[in-house]
Amino acid sequence: MATINASISISSNIMNYPTSINKSMTMKKLTSCHGIDETTGLRTKKFGEVTTAAVIVEHDELTDDKAHMVYVRNTTSAKDGFFYIAYNASAAGPTTTEVIGKLYGGDWMLFPYNGNVNITAASDGRAERVLEYMVFADGIVATKG
Repeated sequence: MATINASISISSNIMNYPTSINKSMTMKKLTSCHGIDETTGLRTKKFGEVTTAAVIVEHDELTDDKAHMVYVRNTTSAKDGFFYIAYNASAAGPTTTEVIGKLYGGDWMLFPYNGNVNITAASDGRAERVLEYMVFADGIVATKG
């Protein structure tokens, strides 16, 4: 059986006392003790010097209402530019966007995703940048290139 583990280690001295957080999890299928066993594969997308938005995770590629996890990383080392990462409604319906956050150079995120809407990224347009992303999936409908 496949196993996907994720861990994070955070230490800080910005408060009056040092803080240390070390957490790990095994990615599981929805309402199951079995591990997630599919992935879209590690992908990259290059964005140019124009502010553009692109779908990086298509909702119709994954099974709806499942326990997917999305990993996204800004591969650029420069801290002066960023990507917006957002949930977007399907193009077939009304267009709504919910920004999840900004990823500056070297930043990454891992977040749960139910597969109901597209995930989009938009560059700040200041320079050419590369975004790296992958979905750890509880069900893939179709593999896209």
